Amino acid sequence: MKQFLNVLKFELGNYFKSKSFMVTTILLALAVAAAVALPPVFMKGSFSEVFGGSKGSTEATGEEAEKGSSADGNYDSDADVLAIADPDGFVSDITELTDRMPGYNWKVFDDTDEVEDIVSAGAKGGFILTGRYTYTYVVNDLSILDSLDSEFSEIYTDYWQEQELKAEGIDAAAVEKILGHSSISDMKVLGKDGANNYWYTYILIFVLYFLVLFYGQMIATSITSEKSNRAIEVLVTTVDSTSLIFGKVIAGAISGIFQAGVILGSGLLTYHFTGAGWDYRLDFLFHIPAEVWGAFVVFGLLGYLMYAFLFGMLGALVSKTEDISKSATPVTMIFVVSFILTMTGMNDSSSLLMKVASFIPFTSSNAMFARIALGSVSSVEVVISAAILAATVVVLGWLAAKIFRFGTLMYGNPIKFTQALKKIREQ
Repeated sequence: MKQFLNVLKFELGNYFKSKSFMVTTILLALAVAAAVALPPVFMKGSFSEVFGGSKGSTEATGEEAEKGSSADGNYDSDADVLAIADPDGFVSDITELTDRMPGYNWKVFDDTDEVEDIVSAGAKGGFILTGRYTYTYVVNDLSILDSLDSEFSEIYTDYWQEQELKAEGIDAAAVEKILGHSSISDMKVLGKDGANNYWYTYILIFVLYFLVLFYGQMIATSITSEKSNRAIEVLVTTVDSTSLIFGKVIAGAISGIFQAGVILGSGLLTYHFTGAGWDYRLDFLFHIPAEVWGAFVVFGLLGYLMYAFLFGMLGALVSKTEDISKSATPVTMIFVVSFILTMTGMNDSSSLLMKVASFIPFTSSNAMFARIALGSVSSVEVVISAAILAATVVVLGWLAAKIFRFGTLMYGNPIKFTQALKKIREQ
């Protein structure tokens, strides 16, 4: 135990004394905090526009509304100018259209060329009426976010529908009132709200993905580096191999948890103080139940330890750091498959595929966590899955210690995993 604690202390010191580790942690934490804190500052008063629609669909008020809806108002910038022409006189009163899109400086022209000219000169856009329900939208540079065409299409369609209803002697307002009715429902969720929980589950699985791959590669590189400079020979002859591998793996786990905790914590803490600035629109992302946090810690930690032991084994089987990538590819691919399977299965967390994956050790750290966060899982299933995963971690930890001792004293070409198992059985 003393040897394990000494190794753990030494490895933790390497992490926390590393400038790159601390600087990366601080910078990422500040970046997350800034991403949460700054948008409310720059978008203050604009949330209705950002989340609820575009400028054209937002009502202007007071004097500004009158100016915006006027066909001859004056604006300081052509960015708010919209042009319209009805050369064949399809619409009896053009203001019936322009009043339906307030907030712009409408310019009315008789000639289509004049519309094109003012748009070319910098106006926001223009509309040339070509018939009942038909028109031409004129724009200089079409942006992917441009919504003017769809806005005008809606009001032009409404205009002609009203004209046709009037021609039939039907009250358009009454029809609109009837068609405006819709069913009103209440929802009672007996289990988990998978739609509401989706995004924070998605993010936490991504966090685990990066922790496993980043720190797994780091553990493998650390072992191979010590092996390449022969320092490992001194270590394995003076320190028990089990203490060595467990110390390295658990130190990586503590460092990873610390780093992830600081980064995620900065976002949670910042949102606690800036939630009102977001109109609490990100509650679905930051209000994570204790049950989900508990599942993430248990299954995330066990999954991390399992893959970390595998990476540690592979690090001991190669003598050069450039061979690590090739040697670690099988383990990396297994975890990537687990990640993709879970991401795909999140759309239906109760599917047979997700249920099976939640009991397979190499996929359960992701799959069972997703099932707990997004659906209803019995306590028995959770306990069985966690027990299988924990037993796998213990077995792989024991195997890693054996292979670690054998592999670190073997130099030259990379040793195959099957060859290492054969040598261990012969001992």
